[in-house]
Amino acid sequence: MLSFHLPSLAYTVPDKYFISCGSDTNSTASGRTFIGDLTSGNSGSFTFTGQSSPVKDSNKSTATPPLYQTARIFRERSSYEFVISSAGTYLVRLHFFSFSYSANLSTALFDVLASEISLVDNFSVPHSSNSPLIKEFFINITVGKFPIYFMPQGSSFAFVNAIELFLAPENFIPSSAPRVSPAGSEGNYEDILSKALLTIHRINVGGPTLSPENDTLWRYWIPDDSFLYSPDTAKNISFLSSKPNSEGGVSEYIAPDLVYQTAKEMNIVSSRPSNYFNVTWSFNVSKNAMHFVRVHFCDFVSVSPGALLRFNLYIYSNFSLPISPYERTSQVAAPFYDEFVVDSDDSGIMNISIGPRQDSGNRTAFLNGLEIMEIMGELGKVARTSDPKNKNTSVFVVVGSVLGGLVLICILAVVLCLGRRCRKPKAMETLDWSPVPVHRGGSTDSRLQVPEGAMFGSLTPNLNLGLRISLAEIQFATNNFDIKKKIGKGGFGTVFRGTLSNGSEVAVKRKRCLEEYGVDRPNMGDVVWDLEYALQLQRTAMPRELHEDSTTDASAMLALPNIQHLPSLSMSMERDDMPMLREDLSNSPAIEVFSQLRIDDAR
Repeated sequence: MLSFHLPSLAYTVPDKYFISCGSDTNSTASGRTFIGDLTSGNSGSFTFTGQSSPVKDSNKSTATPPLYQTARIFRERSSYEFVISSAGTYLVRLHFFSFSYSANLSTALFDVLASEISLVDNFSVPHSSNSPLIKEFFINITVGKFPIYFMPQGSSFAFVNAIELFLAPENFIPSSAPRVSPAGSEGNYEDILSKALLTIHRINVGGPTLSPENDTLWRYWIPDDSFLYSPDTAKNISFLSSKPNSEGGVSEYIAPDLVYQTAKEMNIVSSRPSNYFNVTWSFNVSKNAMHFVRVHFCDFVSVSPGALLRFNLYIYSNFSLPISPYERTSQVAAPFYDEFVVDSDDSGIMNISIGPRQDSGNRTAFLNGLEIMEIMGELGKVARTSDPKNKNTSVFVVVGSVLGGLVLICILAVVLCLGRRCRKPKAMETLDWSPVPVHRGGSTDSRLQVPEGAMFGSLTPNLNLGLRISLAEIQFATNNFDIKKKIGKGGFGTVFRGTLSNGSEVAVKRKRCLEEYGVDRPNMGDVVWDLEYALQLQRTAMPRELHEDSTTDASAMLALPNIQHLPSLSMSMERDDMPMLREDLSNSPAIEVFSQLRIDDAR
């Protein structure tokens, strides 16, 4: 568990970038010189894009540091763009301090984005006369241009007072660490460097507040007292006057000496019934998120390196790690630290504890410092729609997608409508017709051979021979079987000429179905044959002249395909049984064709 990724001792804190936003002068704060973004001192090393303007505090209070008396406000999506010459982990700090000018900066509502990760969402800065609000991130950045976008929400605006962006020591953030959840150990978490880290808590356990002047990387450290679950379980250890032993190999940039010179230890009281207990700190964290946790130790409790001091470090209640300072450093007062990736649950509370061990020569425990950073989204995996350069492109993509979807829906609707039209029955099929079932063996004629499942209409396509017409329609077509429309007579009934309501002319045979003996009754095959026969005669006839029949329009004549002489389904397929038509039949008008339907040919 020992962290061997030690930062290089040759590291020197860079002198850029430290930006005083909206200022035309430079400002000094905690040993850093912030360059005004309106001065020529940046030499083109950074630029800002979009609609922005500098503002100054109208109160000009002497109590407010000069760094926080100016700001740059953004009325649209805008950015600061920095030139990165060395790849690595960068420390990024955004400084916010509300003041009044023609408006109040506390009314701003905005988001901040960098490396395609939303650093802050729905962000506003309450008015405060005390101290600025600083957001600190650790981001792995490659060589090239690095933009930080400020994006107002709605009709609001965004602002920033100062920006820090500089390279951290090498290996300052590890690439992997043991993973812990409320349920216990979860193996190892890889590729931490692909994420951005947001500092949530930086605690100087057992010591005072440390301001940027007291830290090698200008960090803030706060006391731990407000986080103790039971304050009476711990006590501050006497201050280590000497400098911590550097033989442990921990760089001063990991934590300042002042962190390792103070600690909290178990508060063992002889009057207490039991001194075997844990000291617990509870921290508010983001719910159901991952956090990078670094815990700092420096044993100045033991009087000698050989002292058998051992204790346990707990994260939640199901994970523990034995801590043995002598096995880790072999020196007294030598700093060391451990790192973890810790999952939070839906309570939003992370508990970290220390407690004694039975095998320890000195049954106590201590802690010097603690850092908790939220692991944010993966770098470069968020859509670039927030990039103002791609703003118009994003709009076009969205609008194009919507319009494309609408066009596709319209095309599908047209296709469906056309499909329905194609499936709609023709004008002559708009009558209330229904299929006529064919029953095998429906005739007593011994010569009838009907395959099972056959349909009569299949012999002559498109003739609607497999449909039936209502009696009312037939009566209307034949003028209630007017004798004037009689065109022939067969063995089982009289044939009438009729005109349907759609103008189609038909031949209708009125059957005598009430014969005394069933053998004399016609079957459906006989009916179909007679109708096919009559229609065949009509098809082969020449179109009549208009003067030949003034009761119907010539354009209403039924158009039928060429039909060969078909045998009746109730007849055998012998040649001798086929009906014969006279050769001069095609030259006869329709009225004469119907009149040629003789009893001998009909059935």
